[in-house]
Amino acid sequence: FGSSHFGSSADQCVVQPLSDFVIPRLEMATPLGLALVVAAGCQRAAAFEIVPGVQSLRHVSSVAKGAGDRFTNAQEPGRFAGASAPTGLGLAGAVAAATAVLGATVRRACRRPVVGGNWKCNPESMKALDGLVANINACDTSKCDVYVCPSPLHVAYCADKFTNNALVTPQNCNFKGCGAFTGEMAVEQMKDMGISQVLIGHSERRGEFGILPMDDNTTLATKLKYILDAGMTCVFCIGEPKEIREKGLDAVLAEMDAQMTQIYSLLDPEKIIIAYEPVWAIGTGLTATPEDAQATHAGIRKLIAEKASPAVADGIRIQYGGSANAANAAELSAQPDVDGFLVGGASLKPEFAEIVAAISKAK
Repeated sequence: FGSSHFGSSADQCVVQPLSDFVIPRLEMATPLGLALVVAAGCQRAAAFEIVPGVQSLRHVSSVAKGAGDRFTNAQEPGRFAGASAPTGLGLAGAVAAATAVLGATVRRACRRPVVGGNWKCNPESMKALDGLVANINACDTSKCDVYVCPSPLHVAYCADKFTNNALVTPQNCNFKGCGAFTGEMAVEQMKDMGISQVLIGHSERRGEFGILPMDDNTTLATKLKYILDAGMTCVFCIGEPKEIREKGLDAVLAEMDAQMTQIYSLLDPEKIIIAYEPVWAIGTGLTATPEDAQATHAGIRKLIAEKASPAVADGIRIQYGGSANAANAAELSAQPDVDGFLVGGASLKPEFAEIVAAISKAK
C-alpha cells in the first residue's frame, strides 16, 4: 500500500483514493490481497466504508462514528458501508465486500480505453488524406489507444503516417490469403506493410442499408480464427437493426448472443476488441442514451462471462459505435462498461481528438 495503511487500534482512520495505491501497483497486489488488508484493518470491531464514486476506502472506528461525524452515511449517501466484529465471520464479510468492490474497480482500470475512426469510403480525393491524418496525430494517446480504418485504396498511403502509435486497421480481410480472390484483401499483405490489426463484421458488410451481404456469422467466425492464427489483432463488430431494438433489451441481447455464439471460444482480451454498433444509430444522428448504452454493454459483458469466462468478460474492451461525437462522448464515457468508441462521421473532423480526450479523462 505504500503510505496507505490501517492502524492497529480501532480508532485510527486512514483514507486514501484507490488510484493512489491500487492502480499503479497492480503488479504488486491482487484484488483479493488488497481485500485481505482492508478486512484485517476492519476486524477489530471497526466500521468501514467503500466509496465507489471516488474510488476510495474509508476505515472508520465504530466508536467514533456518530451523529456528529462528518463521514456518516446520512450525510454521504450512496456508499457501501458495513461493520466487522472481531470474529472470523466479520473478517469473511469484510473480505467478500472489499473483494467485490476492489475487484470491479481494478478490472475497469485494466481496460485501457480505445477509440477507432472508421473513414469508410472516404475521402474522395487523396489530397484530403493529409488533413485527416493530421486530425488523428492531434490525439493524445497517452491514456487511450487509437486506431483508424482508411478505405482500402488509402491503406498503403496511411500505413506509415501516424506519429502517435495510432494503428492503421483495414476495414475487412478474407480468410483464404493471397490468390485468385478478386476484390479481396489478405492479412499477409497487411502484415507486409507493418499492419497488425484489422476490423471485420461492420453492419455495412453484413448487409445493412441495402448493401449486398458480404458476411454472416459463420464467415466472420472463420475470418476471426484466420486473423488470430496469423498473429494479428481484430476489432469485431456486432449490432442490431432498429426492428430488434424496438422489441427491447432482451431481444437485442439475444441477437448479440447469436452474433457471438461461434466466437466465444476465440475471445481473448489481448487480441480482440468488441465494437457494439446499434445499427439504427449509424449515420442517422440518433444515439442510444448513456443508460441504454450501458445496459447493452453490461448485457454483452454478461453473455461473455457466461459463455466464454468471467476473466475474458472482465478484460475485453467493448466500444460503442452509434453516432458517437464530441457532444455525447463525455456522458457515454462515464458508463462503466463503455470502454471506447468506434467513430464514423466525426472521425473525418478535428473533433475526433475531443472524443479521445473525453474518454481519456473519464477512465
